[in-house]
Amino acid sequence: MDALDPDQLVWHYTDGAGLISIVTNHVLWSTASAFLNDAHEVELGYRRIRDELGARAAGGDPFARMLQDKVDRSEQEIAGPSPGIFFILSAAQHWDLLAMWRCYGGAGESYAIGLDPLVPLRILCDADCPLVEQPSDPRIGRLIRQRPWSPVRYALPDQQALVAAVFEGLPEELAAAHELASAAGEADARTGMVDALSETLDDMEQALVLIKHDGFHDERETRHSTTLIDPAGLAGFPGVVRYRATAYGMAPHLWLTGAGDASGGPLTTARMPLPIRAVAISPTPNGAAAEESMRAMLRTRGYDVPVLRSRIPFRG
Repeated sequence: MDALDPDQLVWHYTDGAGLISIVTNHVLWSTASAFLNDAHEVELGYRRIRDELGARAAGGDPFARMLQDKVDRSEQEIAGPSPGIFFILSAAQHWDLLAMWRCYGGAGESYAIGLDPLVPLRILCDADCPLVEQPSDPRIGRLIRQRPWSPVRYALPDQQALVAAVFEGLPEELAAAHELASAAGEADARTGMVDALSETLDDMEQALVLIKHDGFHDERETRHSTTLIDPAGLAGFPGVVRYRATAYGMAPHLWLTGAGDASGGPLTTARMPLPIRAVAISPTPNGAAAEESMRAMLRTRGYDVPVLRSRIPFRG
């Protein structure tokens, strides 16, 4: 991104201490969905998926019935729609939102960090993390799934359209996979069908984290999500998952850092600069002095980026 275009960035709102920590340590926190401020996080998306599957199954779609059975078994076995644990890094789609300044910035001056959504992020792990020792291990792709920034859907029609898109074309994909593989034997045909279903289940997980109650629509949220999957739960990711004390309990979270050359998979032990392209300052009485101080601080951390000041005439 050669020239700054605020509308092409995603904006992570934070307070002063959070900003200094982020640019000093080159780390953003992605928090487990159960510890976010929406009490129905993921659950609402699950209900929308169940409704869609139920409607398709009632209409005679055999693939919908098969998926519905799979989701039912998953719910009974793990008390949820997916064996994965979802971690979410939140941002907004605009840099100057009063709702965000008031709710997320904390007392006094607050900030929004403009990130390039096209640049990937990696999970920063401890140096002795066993999963980092074999970055080419194909298991890593099954255990850790990262998804790029995508906007949250708040309105019911948008949520229904997102869920419908998950299953659109699935019968044709399964039929094509079966036809291509059947000549090579029954086992290959089953593999093709499993692969097609795996892609749909992955899309289902994406939909789960992108559906949120309409009461939060002023946040205009967009999300970067990571799913960790292991029968042992969080214990299966030593040196990857971290914890911090919050009002909701000990919140599991991931440290996300810059991708560097992005080789070696989703995990890294090296801190790299984040794709920060600008920083915005909330409504402030300190004007130009606050802007210049911010610009100087960012340069000392290696981020020589534009600094924007809020245009909202809010006194606090």
